[in-house]
Amino acid sequence: MRSMSWLVICFLPAVAWGANGCLPTDFQDRRDQSLLIIANDNAGNPLQYRPRCARVSAGTTILFQAIPNFGMHPLFAGDVVGGTATFDPTSPIGSATTGTEHMVVLDEPGEYPYYCDFHFLQGMQGSILVDLSLFSDGFEDP
Repeated sequence: MRSMSWLVICFLPAVAWGANGCLPTDFQDRRDQSLLIIANDNAGNPLQYRPRCARVSAGTTILFQAIPNFGMHPLFAGDVVGGTATFDPTSPIGSATTGTEHMVVLDEPGEYPYYCDFHFLQGMQGSILVDLSLFSDGFEDP
């Protein structure tokens, strides 16, 4: 009797964990807005950005607002993984440590995570997903 060994390969869908805890279903679709305001203005939880996870079109202006200011909630571009925040100096979000407003334009498709340097462990972190610009007919810009 012949013995056969079989190699079984299963292809299972990978679970995609987005940057800073933003799962694909968490991103609020804001692609119809040319200006997106992200602020910690939730009276019930001032240590959370609103919206935390947003999907925008390339070329969208992002206005970060810190209440009361960035001295209390310093904004940094980068990932939070395993309780450790890592600044990304190449991100167009950059950083803001003074004032109350920080504005950037996100022109390139990709994901841009950000966090509050003092409160990221309390959940003050988020991510912006930038898609290609769409024409008014809904088709992508070539």
